[in-house]
Amino acid sequence: MDRLKIVSLFCLIAFICIYGCASDEEKKAAHLEKGKTYLEKGEPKSAELEFKSALQIDPEYLEAYANLGETYLKLGKAQGAFRSYSMVAKLDPDNIDAQLKLATFYMLGRKFEEAREKVDAVLSKEPENIDALFLLAGLQEQEKNLYDAASVYEKIIEIDRNKPRAYLALARILARQGKLSEAEAKLKQAVVIDPKAIQPRLSLISFYISKKDFNQAEAELKKTIELNPENADLYIVLGNFYFRLRNSDKAEAAYLKAIETSPDNVKPYLVAAGFYDVTGKDDNVLNMYEKALELNPDDIRIMNKIARFHFKNRKIDEAEKFIEKIFKGRPKHFPTLMLKGEVLILKREFTKAIELLDQLIKEEPKSERAHYFKGLAHLGKGEKRIAKTSLGKAVELKPNYIKAKLLLSQIYFRERDFELAKKECEDILLILPNYYQAKMILGNIFMSQGKIKKAQESFESLTKIAPENPAGFFRLGLLQRLLGKYDLALANFDNAMTINNKLVDVFTNIILVHAAKKEFDIAINKCGKQIEIVKDHPALLAVVYNIKGGLYLAQNKKQEAEDSYKKALEENPNFFQPYSSLARIYLMDKKEDMAIAQFEAVLEKNPKHAQSHMLLGTVYDMQKKFDLSEKHYRAALETNPDFTPAANNLAYLLAVKGDNLDEALGLAQKAKEKLPDNPGVMDTLGLIYYKKGLYDIAIQEFTDSLEKIPDNTTVHYHLGMAYYKKGNKELARVELEKALSLNDSFDGSEEARKILAEL
Repeated sequence: MDRLKIVSLFCLIAFICIYGCASDEEKKAAHLEKGKTYLEKGEPKSAELEFKSALQIDPEYLEAYANLGETYLKLGKAQGAFRSYSMVAKLDPDNIDAQLKLATFYMLGRKFEEAREKVDAVLSKEPENIDALFLLAGLQEQEKNLYDAASVYEKIIEIDRNKPRAYLALARILARQGKLSEAEAKLKQAVVIDPKAIQPRLSLISFYISKKDFNQAEAELKKTIELNPENADLYIVLGNFYFRLRNSDKAEAAYLKAIETSPDNVKPYLVAAGFYDVTGKDDNVLNMYEKALELNPDDIRIMNKIARFHFKNRKIDEAEKFIEKIFKGRPKHFPTLMLKGEVLILKREFTKAIELLDQLIKEEPKSERAHYFKGLAHLGKGEKRIAKTSLGKAVELKPNYIKAKLLLSQIYFRERDFELAKKECEDILLILPNYYQAKMILGNIFMSQGKIKKAQESFESLTKIAPENPAGFFRLGLLQRLLGKYDLALANFDNAMTINNKLVDVFTNIILVHAAKKEFDIAINKCGKQIEIVKDHPALLAVVYNIKGGLYLAQNKKQEAEDSYKKALEENPNFFQPYSSLARIYLMDKKEDMAIAQFEAVLEKNPKHAQSHMLLGTVYDMQKKFDLSEKHYRAALETNPDFTPAANNLAYLLAVKGDNLDEALGLAQKAKEKLPDNPGVMDTLGLIYYKKGLYDIAIQEFTDSLEKIPDNTTVHYHLGMAYYKKGNKELARVELEKALSLNDSFDGSEEARKILAEL
């Protein structure tokens, strides 16, 4: 290559370098300016792309990092903002703004030492930097150095007397120190700086409320609204204030005024909906949600609230409509997926619920709610060990998760692990000293342990914590009935009935007391009065007639008993007990052939009369003619597939025979869906699980059944056998001895004695 060509080549390279570099400078400056423009226009995502493009050209572009940090703050990306300001501080250690931003991040992350280091560095250069002084005072408050913090706030006020934030912070410290007059003076000074400013006035209002000076608080609230009449949020604050004072009418008026002030704002409608929900005005709740949805038809948050409202009111079909609507737009919306999981649990579709909740936990492993409901679903399947693991995880993620700890205590109680159950209750009471349900379980634990005085103290405390709740009076009365203190028991049962005169369990125990005292006339008279009270409630009416039948039978008045049982079945053909009681009467009087002939005569005229099939099945059951009883239970179910007593009795029969456990399980599960709280169904399910070797699930069902019918011989026997098969000999002994103490000649009593002899 000759000399001329070499010179030309060097000139070309120099030209490219000079103009290429100039081009990069222009490009990064252009990206920076475009990013700033986007930021000003409120388009932070577009701004982010521009600043990142500038940094690709120049990885040490200080101004791009500073603007990117601001952009990340607007996008809510704290980690990105922290990284950006860290680069600014690295490239320009004297950049005060970056140092203060980093100090703020450290403080929010509770890294107080690092935050203090940054703040001290700024104050060493600018001793009167107000932002740094605010951070310093905040750090001192965190360290409980209230005196030093107060001094810093006073210094800020000396530097600039027009900083309301300093007065408010100083007032907060003075109030904590008990200097209420000085605190009030500072709050009033903050208000004077800008009389129309809302935050200083709200702080003064909160101060008056904390002093229970509600008149001053109300006056100040009204003054704030007078100065800012177009601010709907202030009417919401006023509504909340009245609601706190239990003045529902004024609260409602304030919420409606918020809507009137800002009719195109969704927030007041949602607040009003919440108010109506708490006060039980369901029609108004839905009306408010619908108006909010009209304003924002695609707002998933509102749709989810409506779905949850329907779910709470057990309108599952309506809830599912909104859930599906949400999924069309946002199939992975976490709150709605959680709600779907809760719906599946309510519908007892536990396997599907667990699959969904496992998916949610994979996406958000720290969601304590997902772990809690997964535990609930496993419990529904009878998988207590897995349930306890999930609930334990929920508590680990949120140590004060009351619902999870309460459910754990209930599981331990059912397992008769009283110490663990007690610990969970005591943990709850450390958080909420008067938590009703925890005290209730604690009382039940003491009662089960025979610690009568402690049980009585627990139940008495319930009557004081919530005198409007009948449960405390009922449990106290139940304890006294079991101790034979009948007059005290009746007094507490009467207290419970005064609160709610339709409580079946309480009324049943009142009758049991009178029966124990042989006061049958009084008991029958009370049944007559109760029939009038519940005459518009067929299911309750059937229970009272059934109790009345039992009273007549105890006096050997069989005809009156039979009439009462028949009336019970007229009111509720799905009620179990009257069928067995009628069959027992016929067997006692050796009238089973007459009874059978009577029911068969009915079936000749109407072969699909399910109740007659059911009664025939029950009579044959008691005669141990199981083939005939099975035939009639099946005939009842062919006529009416939802006839729960027939489904339960057939399931029990098949379980006892042991030849078709899968069919038995299907029938019992169907019965449980219809009557989830029926102790007879629980016992049937438990027996089937026992026969299938699923002892943990069986124990849970038997234990649940005994909560409803604590003196049932058969269920105690079944529970004892389940404990025996599981290898828990001590608990097996307790339950089998209890069964024999209640009735020493029940079906299975010989087996119970044999096992007790072995134990």
